[in-house]
Amino acid sequence: MKDSLTVIVPAAGVGKRLGLGKNKAFACIGGMPLLILCMKMLAETGLVRNAVVVVGAGEVSETEALMNRYQPEHFATIEWKVAVGGKERQDSVANGLALMTDTEGYVAVHDGARPFAGRDVFLRTLEKARQCGSAIAAVPVKNTIKVTDSDGFVVSTLERSSLCAVQTPQIFEVNILRKAYAYLKEHPFAVTDDASLAEAAGYPVAVAEGSYENIKVTTPEDLLLAEEILRKRRVGGAGELPGK
Repeated sequence: MKDSLTVIVPAAGVGKRLGLGKNKAFACIGGMPLLILCMKMLAETGLVRNAVVVVGAGEVSETEALMNRYQPEHFATIEWKVAVGGKERQDSVANGLALMTDTEGYVAVHDGARPFAGRDVFLRTLEKARQCGSAIAAVPVKNTIKVTDSDGFVVSTLERSSLCAVQTPQIFEVNILRKAYAYLKEHPFAVTDDASLAEAAGYPVAVAEGSYENIKVTTPEDLLLAEEILRKRRVGGAGELPGK
């Protein structure tokens, strides 16, 4: 299919801020593991044909069992593999990329802790990626952002109209992402998203409209918000949560 995607799903985080004592990918929201909610969403976009799920070294068997259990009902259209994560997020994505056999087309990197991105966000980001090779989903920043020094004093106030909060999916022509990771190998540095690698390697990155409901479940408060988003969607509510 012309617009079909392979998706790398980083899900190796230990979830310290959630305080669960386990990988947050296995935390349940609405009675379903977070990772499975994410896979279900990916299938419902109608765009994803393959997925590489990246988890901790000791979690491969548990993840494979979980995926096998839920795949027939929730993401039967997706072929998947499980990769072992690395020390940092960028290492995990690199391990997932190494399992991919695609020589052309587009690859998305999408956090396993973002189960609410949806088809529209994926379509918008893919279209931007098709135009320039790399694209990210993002939303305008609502709060005023100030730069502070090490003593806790304000140094400057950033112009809010030029700022955006970056999300996933981040979608790349597959060889651009490979070249970006080759650049990282030659010029090691710490990054928090894959678009930063593409930028450092000299590739332009376009911004597509994300969604304020496309939250990343990181804290206990995020779990409560995720439950509310899921409840609203299950009862057929349209649009985003009030005030989001």
